[in-house]
Amino acid sequence: MIRTLALIRFDLRALLRERGTLLLLAASLLLGLYGLFEGARFQQHTQAAHQAASSQETAARTAAKDLATRYFAQPDAPEFAGLLYYRTPVDVRGYAFREHVGFAAMPALPGAALAIGLADIQPAYVRVRAESMESVRTAAEIEHPARLASGRYDLMFFVVYLWPLILLTLTASVLTQDRESLRLRSLLLQGVGTGRILFVQAGVRGLIATALLIAAVVGGALLLGAVPFDGAGIGALARWAGIVLLYSAFWSGVGIAVCAACANRMSAAFAGFGLWLLFAIVIPAALDAVTRIAAPVPPRERYVQAMRDALDQVNADQAGSLARFYDSHPEWKPRRTAPGAVASSVSRLHRAQEIDRIMLGVEREFVGAEDARAAFFTRMSVLSPVSLANAALADAAGNDRARHRRFIGDVARHQGRLRDWFQDAIQRAALGDEQAPCARTCLGGYGFRDFDAVPRFVASPALALASGMPARTWTLLAWACAFAILACIALGRERSRQRR
Repeated sequence: MIRTLALIRFDLRALLRERGTLLLLAASLLLGLYGLFEGARFQQHTQAAHQAASSQETAARTAAKDLATRYFAQPDAPEFAGLLYYRTPVDVRGYAFREHVGFAAMPALPGAALAIGLADIQPAYVRVRAESMESVRTAAEIEHPARLASGRYDLMFFVVYLWPLILLTLTASVLTQDRESLRLRSLLLQGVGTGRILFVQAGVRGLIATALLIAAVVGGALLLGAVPFDGAGIGALARWAGIVLLYSAFWSGVGIAVCAACANRMSAAFAGFGLWLLFAIVIPAALDAVTRIAAPVPPRERYVQAMRDALDQVNADQAGSLARFYDSHPEWKPRRTAPGAVASSVSRLHRAQEIDRIMLGVEREFVGAEDARAAFFTRMSVLSPVSLANAALADAAGNDRARHRRFIGDVARHQGRLRDWFQDAIQRAALGDEQAPCARTCLGGYGFRDFDAVPRFVASPALALASGMPARTWTLLAWACAFAILACIALGRERSRQRR
């Protein structure tokens, strides 16, 4: 124990005398803090967009109320002379299909600023329309493809891709420098084994560097207000710190194996960079290619063609479809109008429901294929430590694919409630207008002013809960142990050669 402590003190003093090491650590901490700043800035912009959407929804509802108050008090006023029913909120048809403004926003988790993840390509808020989910499906097309391809620099990018290079640089001189300077023989004569030198020095360097990074990020996150200073915020930081520790342990294991196998610092630097390319670039790319081959997703053209076929089928059987609809809803059935003669503005939601019913099988096929691909990639990600860390950091921040899918599920359920509500309102208004026709929009017919009763989106409680660290993340520790075993094998072979 005394020899180990002396070895640690000697190594730390040697590192402190080298200005390059200190500059490297300082630069890495600044890069990490800058990544945190970028993540916090992105989160602030997202929250500002949420607030703007909420304000737009509230302002639209208030404006609709004011217009309805003026209109129903004096419908013959000059300002309403050219009013079109499909472009005004005082008509339930115009409000349902054009003027209704409603948004659904995914609540942010306390650790959202720690990793942007997929948040820049999966919108955190969408506009919800009663007629269809098309606005939600196309909401991901919010930025130029070049910007989406290049991605954003954030703390997760620094941890996953740049931090390993720093750890490998810090450990590259362990044992290799002693071999070059022939100091290793004197250490061996003092009873200090090569294994102890390698594991103690590399482990302490990696641990101290990781502790400095965690301390800097945690302190910066709390000072900047990027993470709230409460139980949830501390829990998010703790999960992030745990993932970083496991990831650093893996790369420290890689550095230990490299130093055990290489004779000098130059070869250790080249070997470390080569392994970084293998694990950070080659293996994830190969894993993605294998996933695309093993779990293919049907082409988009098939979905478009299925949608066209569904439209043709609905148009061909419009009268029969409406007859079946009113047979199942006799309370909405017109008294004087034949089903085939019902106005398109009244049957519009039923038409959308019929298209969705016909497209249900195709939708399930596409969703099932995407889920199968995601599940396959998740199973195979144990072969890629970088993919494991990337997924774990995104999960901890709540900016992962699975959570966004849950959000879209909430949006779909809300859209169903919104459609059912407007369907009831429009069908009852059509009955009222049939019994007492109005020359213009009027109460008792299509007139509408019950804006506060329209359903609003409420996120499910599950979306506000942070997910724990995935169990597969502990595979990083197994990877670290595997490289430690490789280091022991390399040291054993070196001893065998020396004995000969």
